[in-house]
Amino acid sequence: MELYHLRTFVAVAEEGNLSRAAERLHLSQPAVSAHVKALEEELGVHLFSRSARGMDVTDSGRRLCATAHEALARTQDLVEQARALRGEVVGDVVITRNTDPDFLRLPGVLAHIAANHPEALLHVNCCDSYDVAQGLKAGHMHAGFAYGDFSGDPQLTALALGMACVRVVGPPSWEERLREATVADLAALPWVWFHERCPFVAMAKGLLKEADCEPRTAAVINDEHTIRAMVASGKGLSLLRDDMIRSPMLGQELAVWPGGALGIPLSLVALTRRMAEPAVQAAMGAAASAWGLDGEAWRA
Repeated sequence: MELYHLRTFVAVAEEGNLSRAAERLHLSQPAVSAHVKALEEELGVHLFSRSARGMDVTDSGRRLCATAHEALARTQDLVEQARALRGEVVGDVVITRNTDPDFLRLPGVLAHIAANHPEALLHVNCCDSYDVAQGLKAGHMHAGFAYGDFSGDPQLTALALGMACVRVVGPPSWEERLREATVADLAALPWVWFHERCPFVAMAKGLLKEADCEPRTAAVINDEHTIRAMVASGKGLSLLRDDMIRSPMLGQELAVWPGGALGIPLSLVALTRRMAEPAVQAAMGAAASAWGLDGEAWRA
């Protein structure tokens, strides 16, 4: 008995017609008839009876069809397991991004996966950094880019990509005011603030703690481009990455407080228990390649 005999048996049973089964299997009708005859002879059981409608499954055939389905499914499981052992990725790979694709070097990540895992279908969704851990634990993604420190959660493994350089920025018209501003001066000015779970909140509060007062909040925004637009329009101060301050594509350059830069880690994060899965390994390996890291850095 060959697997193609079982595939033909199931196709004829489901289609109820030799010609439709042949079309589905990309075989000739005589070949389908020969497969069915050979299987019936080997099993010693009539699987079908011919009728005006086509091919009717016998009671014996109906019982054996369920077993044939199971045997084919087990065979596919075997193939998928072997692919996993070889590190092949077949099917969906879901990655979420928390900021601009170019900053994340996402084109390089996608190119690496496409070149090394041609059977993978990549999905890229958007997710705020503070929702990545929850999304991973809920099974919504294989890996997610995120700002922040994930070392305190043993359920998560983070591939450290680098540090994002962040500065205090204000409207262009505030350049002179910011040039001589102290931390207390910054705290007294209005701020375009962040979502309460955003990792930028801890950065801003750490900077302003010596002023011993809560900053005045002009707006609460969870999108970097909207924050930049609000700052540029004169709503207040905020924190932005270096590359967003001086980008000609985003409009007029913002005023920058010269008191120094802040840093926040950027990582690609995955569930620790899923690190051995081919899809997760593919995402981590691609990110390591795009960011010029040691090819095995993400396995540590």
